[in-house]
Amino acid sequence: MEAAAVTTLADQLRAGLDASAVPGRAEGEKRYLKSDLDHVGVPVPAMRRLVKTFTREHPDLVRADVIRLAEELWSRPVHEHRSVALLVLDVHVHLLVPDDMTLLERLLRQCGTWAHVDLLAPTVAGRLLLAHPEVEPDVRRWAADEEQWVRRGGLLSFLPGLRQQADFPRWFPVFGEVADPLLTDDRFFVRKAIGWMLREGTKHHPQPVTRWLSDRLDRVSGLTLREAVRRLPESDRTPLLATHAALHPRVRK
Repeated sequence: MEAAAVTTLADQLRAGLDASAVPGRAEGEKRYLKSDLDHVGVPVPAMRRLVKTFTREHPDLVRADVIRLAEELWSRPVHEHRSVALLVLDVHVHLLVPDDMTLLERLLRQCGTWAHVDLLAPTVAGRLLLAHPEVEPDVRRWAADEEQWVRRGGLLSFLPGLRQQADFPRWFPVFGEVADPLLTDDRFFVRKAIGWMLREGTKHHPQPVTRWLSDRLDRVSGLTLREAVRRLPESDRTPLLATHAALHPRVRK
């Protein structure tokens, strides 16, 4: 597909976003996300519907078209344009190959907000990881990165592997090895990401997650623990919380 045709498709999606804007939403969302980007004011469900319709109307896009379309949409500093770029990659993730981790890392480093990290890492990078386990070193490197959003992206890329019952035994040891040295990271979005991933595993493998947490209660933050144990049975949850509280007594003023 010629570059001009890709630009035409991007403009079609941008026009769809403008037509879906909710009056007054852009200002509130920009404040909430503390965003430096421009905002149109379109809810995520509406963006997903727009991309779903677009995909149905353009079923013959090949990998090169998808990559160029995503890059064109990402090129402008508009929150919803970039969100749609990531959603386009999401619905075409089956076309992506390991070399595309370079593109995903570039976008991840430019995210600047959890809202975009959480669209890119779990379903795009995470599904690419399942399909092509050879990209594991990239995900490990992201998680070890000092930049907050890159680190969160690396952690969240394990979501599909931990969510699927059959894949959990393969990926939980890897996640545990990656997350262990990050338990002392004091940043909210990193701590919450670790807890979220652990919680996904408790849906079908509660005991390995419980044992992993039990061995690290001296280093696990309260936020990570609370996120992780939400779905555990009370018989497992209560002892973990009690032991953690004893190890980390609050100083009363």
